[in-house]
Amino acid sequence: MDAPFFALSWSGGGAERAFRRRRPGVDDLPWGTLRPGDHPPVLVDRARLAWTDGAYVEYATAVQLSTIVEGLLRVRAPIDLIGMAGDFVADEMLHVELHARVVAELGGAVPYRVSEAVLHPAPAIPERPLLDLAWNMVRTCCIGETLAVPVLAATRKVANHPLVEAVFARIVEDEGPHAQLGWLFLEWAELTDEDRARLTGLARRELSSIGHTWLDPRSTVRDGVTTEGYPVAAVHGLGWLDSEAYVTTASAAAAQVVARLARFGIAV
Repeated sequence: MDAPFFALSWSGGGAERAFRRRRPGVDDLPWGTLRPGDHPPVLVDRARLAWTDGAYVEYATAVQLSTIVEGLLRVRAPIDLIGMAGDFVADEMLHVELHARVVAELGGAVPYRVSEAVLHPAPAIPERPLLDLAWNMVRTCCIGETLAVPVLAATRKVANHPLVEAVFARIVEDEGPHAQLGWLFLEWAELTDEDRARLTGLARRELSSIGHTWLDPRSTVRDGVTTEGYPVAAVHGLGWLDSEAYVTTASAAAAQVVARLARFGIAV
C-alpha cells in the first residue's frame, strides 16, 4: 500500500486564538511579498519541494519531541526538565505553519508522501525506558537540533528576502533550547558504560546516514553563479545556503556534536 500524502489543516476560532497567544507575532511577518515570478521557474519548483519537505520535517520533529516529553514523564525526570520540553511541540507546530505559508506564496505545496514509521515511531529500546529516552534525546536534540541551529543561522544570514529572513529568524530562536534539552538530559541521566556503548553505536549510524549528504558539495559558486547556472542571490532569496557553504557549516557543526557527545562517553 502506498504511503499517505502529507496534508495539513487549520481549525481557526478558539484554537487559533489560543495558539497565537502562545506564539504571537506571526501575522506581522511580511507575508504576500515573496513573488515566484522574480526567480527562475525551475528554482521555484525546487523551492516548493524544499519548503514542503521542511514542513514535514518540522512535523516529524514535533512527533519526536512529544515522544520525548512522554519519556521524561515516564522516567520521572526533574520537573523543570519536563517543563522545558513540554513547550517544544508548540514551537514545531509554528515552524510547520511558517513553512506552509511560505510554500503557499511560492505556488503551493507539492505532493509528498509521509512515512508512518516516522509519524508513529515504535520504541527503539522498549525494555529500557531510560535508555530509549536517552537515544531519542541524542538523535533528536543532540544530533538533529544541534546540527540544525548553525545551518539555519547561516541560511538566515544570507537570506536576501525579508520574509525568508524573518521566517528563519523565528525558527532559529526556537531551535537553540531544543538542542540544549538533549545535553541537559545527558548531564542528569545515570547511564551505565553499557548504555553509553549502545548509544555510541546508534549515534555513529545516525551520523553516518545523514553525513553523506553534507560532505560532497553538489554545486559550486563562481562570480555569483552556481554550477547549474543560477544566480546565487536567487538561491539565497528562496531559502537555501549554496551547497559549498552548507557543507562547510554542517561539517563544522557535526565535528562539534561529535566532540560534545564524547564528553558524555558517547565516542562516535
